[in-house]
Amino acid sequence: MPTPPGRRQRRAGGLSDALGRADIAAEFLRRNRTYRAEHAQMRERIANGAVAKNAAEAAFARRWGLSFRHGAG
Repeated sequence: MPTPPGRRQRRAGGLSDALGRADIAAEFLRRNRTYRAEHAQMRERIANGAVAKNAAEAAFARRWGLSFRHGAG
């Protein structure tokens, strides 16, 4: 079965076939308008002192299903 034209274009556009799940997830979130708006709102509430940073980030991570390995980065 031939590769659909859209898939061929994405590969030709520089996306690697070796992207991992974390890379795909990060790209999804980067492009997601709702995620970006909620992230900005969370940062604003932290800056205004409306919510504690740790609590806000933990709630945001739970809502979006985010988890981080210790020592990564």
